Amino acid sequence: MMTTTTSKSALSRLRRPGSGPQVLSVVALLAVLAAVVCAVWFGYRAYDAYFVQKPIQVARDGAVDGAESAVLNVTTVDAKDTAGWRKRIESSLTGKARQQLTAQDFNQLNSMVSQAGNQAASLSSRLLRSAPIEINADENTGKVLVYVAATSKRDNEAGVTQTMGFSVSMVKEGDVWKAGDIAPLNDISYSDDQSAPAAGGGQTAPPAGGGQTAPPAAGGGGN
Repeated sequence: MMTTTTSKSALSRLRRPGSGPQVLSVVALLAVLAAVVCAVWFGYRAYDAYFVQKPIQVARDGAVDGAESAVLNVTTVDAKDTAGWRKRIESSLTGKARQQLTAQDFNQLNSMVSQAGNQAASLSSRLLRSAPIEINADENTGKVLVYVAATSKRDNEAGVTQTMGFSVSMVKEGDVWKAGDIAPLNDISYSDDQSAPAAGGGQTAPPAGGGQTAPPAAGGGGN
């Protein structure tokens, strides 16, 4: 008899009015909280993707593209079209790099080409690799490493190719990324006899960010 009474008492507690709806309310509340947490998390991820990561990616791509173009323009000199070379680099440079390329530099290049005549060498370059090392999307600045294979060549002669590396400081002007400074990562020289150049010897051609840019190539490596 005691066992029967205990069972009925336990059953009555399980069937107590209001217990079922209370459990359901707790479950529903937990589900709502979980949904809110998910919404907040997805909202944060969306904000990070569209307002943080995307501007950084856009700035990175723009700075790298601009740095590559600037270095290729600086290290590509057609002895028969020095005016075209000047136009290309002026469109790629700004600030310190642009200021240090004076009219005298271009006049000297033209003079060297004229003196060399048919022996004037042209300089062409091919992009090897590049990598951003600093990007500031808020200030629209960055720094990019660029490596090219530059070839100095005279007509009817084999060319000489040398790997050249540059650290390029970039700044965005309007919608265009331009090089504000170009610093060489190695010395560059060109030999008169078209032999392989050696770093640190001969006549050195500093980049656009540091004075005279590449003119020795147009003169075949000598005056």
